[in-house]
Amino acid sequence: MQALQQEKCKDQKEHLGYKIGTWNVRTLNQAGKLQNLKTEMEKNEVSVLGVSEVRWKGQGEIRSGDYTVYYSGGERAERSVAIVVHKSVVRSVIKKIACNDRIIALKLKAEPVDILIMQVYMPTSEYEDDEVEKVYDTIEEILQGDGRGDTNSIILGDWNSTVGDEPYQNIVGSHGLGRQNHRGQMLIDFCERNGLIVTNTWFKKPKRRIYTWKAPGDWRRHQIDYILVKHRFRSSVKDVKTMPGTDIDSDHNLLVAKFRTRLKKIIRFQKRRPRWDLEKLYAQRQNVQEKRRNVQKRNSVQLKVKAEMLKCSGTI
Repeated sequence: MQALQQEKCKDQKEHLGYKIGTWNVRTLNQAGKLQNLKTEMEKNEVSVLGVSEVRWKGQGEIRSGDYTVYYSGGERAERSVAIVVHKSVVRSVIKKIACNDRIIALKLKAEPVDILIMQVYMPTSEYEDDEVEKVYDTIEEILQGDGRGDTNSIILGDWNSTVGDEPYQNIVGSHGLGRQNHRGQMLIDFCERNGLIVTNTWFKKPKRRIYTWKAPGDWRRHQIDYILVKHRFRSSVKDVKTMPGTDIDSDHNLLVAKFRTRLKKIIRFQKRRPRWDLEKLYAQRQNVQEKRRNVQKRNSVQLKVKAEMLKCSGTI
């Protein structure tokens, strides 16, 4: 009995806990890269993964093994973003929002409230602030639409900014990395306007579990990838850390957050085919056949009578 109770508790715990991550993979437009991604997701038990720099054209979705890839790109194989979802989560997807080559979102049916998961790839320092503001404007439009009300919005991505290690109100914790820069202040302002917190600055970890990016040929470590969540749902975030050593040939580390939530499967009804009453159809068929036989019999009798009449009159 005790073993059964322990197993039940284990099942409930697994059902309530989901790992959601973000990763700049540099490209998935190479042979074997998607398989590497799926392998790392399985190894690290990540159910939903936002991906930057996919470098796929157009918008759509593909199924690959146990995973479905929802992607959004442009006319050229540049930038592009995606959200990769394990089969255990796919049936909870109620809406796909493919905006452009920098933003994609999914809405999931969950308890106690629905979840909006958004993947963002922010412009690098080569772009002007106006370009960055355009991306923030689009994100806010989605939040004010599909993220309104009680929806728990989780925004993942490569923000190409540093919020730093100095706490700021209830937005940035004391466990960030580096010194805040101008783009980091823009991110903080965005969070303040929308009631969001930067989750991976609130958990004390070794530095190797905090940094998300290392420039090629540079020994310095940076934190520029973040997972944001609404402040009112911060208690649903149980842990956030990077996974150094993951194999996908990228200068970014996989960043993973563990959430406590319960997803709901959506029952997708198919249009029912009309059901035929076979007994009624058989009876109708028998009735038609009986009428046909009666008509044939009547016609036969009439022909015989006419033949007899003609014979008697000497016509034949």
